[in-house]
Amino acid sequence: MGADIKKNYLLYTVFLFPFMDLFITTQDWGGYKVFDIISYFTVILLIGKPKNWRSINTLYTATSFLLMVVLIVGSLHSEFIARSFVFLSQFVTVFIYASILVRQLHQEPTFIYDILKGLKFSCLFSLGFLALQLIFGLSVALYKLNLNASAYDSIIRYPSYFEDPQKYGQFLAMSSFIFLIENPAKKINSLIGQALFFLVIISLFLTGVRAAFTGLCVGMIILFLFGDKKYKILGIACAVIVIITAVFFANHFAIFNRGADVNDTASVRYAYWEGAYKIFLQNPLLGIGIGNYQNYVSLHAQDQFWLFFGTYEYMDHPESGYLKLLVEFGVLGFILLLFLIFVPVINAFYVIINPVFADGKKILLFVSASLICWLVAFVTVYSFSDLRIGIFVVTLISILISSSYGSANYKYDEN
Repeated sequence: MGADIKKNYLLYTVFLFPFMDLFITTQDWGGYKVFDIISYFTVILLIGKPKNWRSINTLYTATSFLLMVVLIVGSLHSEFIARSFVFLSQFVTVFIYASILVRQLHQEPTFIYDILKGLKFSCLFSLGFLALQLIFGLSVALYKLNLNASAYDSIIRYPSYFEDPQKYGQFLAMSSFIFLIENPAKKINSLIGQALFFLVIISLFLTGVRAAFTGLCVGMIILFLFGDKKYKILGIACAVIVIITAVFFANHFAIFNRGADVNDTASVRYAYWEGAYKIFLQNPLLGIGIGNYQNYVSLHAQDQFWLFFGTYEYMDHPESGYLKLLVEFGVLGFILLLFLIFVPVINAFYVIINPVFADGKKILLFVSASLICWLVAFVTVYSFSDLRIGIFVVTLISILISSSYGSANYKYDEN
């Protein structure tokens, strides 16, 4: 029974992915979302169920526990204790999800294809939503849209069912690599996956997100360097399509029609980064507390604001995911979090380049490319404000972590 609860929880999360970020409570009551509620509800249902208390991986478990301790101390040390603990209670849910997913993949390695199927379904659903926006305009929306989705020099940046095209761009860039993973138990023509891969890339152009596109390019370079001949050809084909699109169809895609000059954008962003770094230097060890960036700058760094069509709003991130986490988590929490992200990637590449490990290499390669794609885009786009991006990233990391166990040899059909 416990296994069914865990599997249902994981499948609900990936197949109902578009709705995981919807609010269940108001901001006055913490702003808890669908994912938060079902995660805690799952924990309650699992109380008293038979389970294996042996840690799957002591290193990751200990690091996660230590990270939570650091964040709790940092929250107690902050000026906004109550707000920090609300964010911390929501941050815990991704660890609940990761723990359950890693253990399920350890017990049932082939379950990975069910998870990937859910992510593919959610991406295809987003493309359908995008098609409706292309036909009927941005009045078709699941959320109140961010101003980034507004007409940009007469070119619209489409967000699909996200509130912000920048987050949707990251989602598409990460999802593209997932379509290259095939389930050996289902003999589906690999050309279908490759066709969907290119369709997702074309859709990415409609978001106008340069950071996500840069991440996609880095991911393609990884496939080109470490993949077999088929994927080297795929990389070349992808480059040709991008060049042709940029030369002949640039006017139809937002990514090639961003009005702001690149140098101007870089200088403005650098000023944001400089301001955030100064805040970090004032609170280097424990940070200002998770979720406190906007509250903090509203009191101590009031020069950090966005101006949207005459409306001022204090920044809730400094146009960089890494700086946002560094400022809020402090150097201790930041290092621990990066450890949980980068060590699984390093271990995956050890498997990829080691000729002894034959099974699972392609899955690890595609998942690593997808995660690295996000790591690159995260430099200039803080995307964790949308819980769904966090779910996607944690899913990728969990897959890489589970691959380090002897039983998680994912079979892949070379044909």
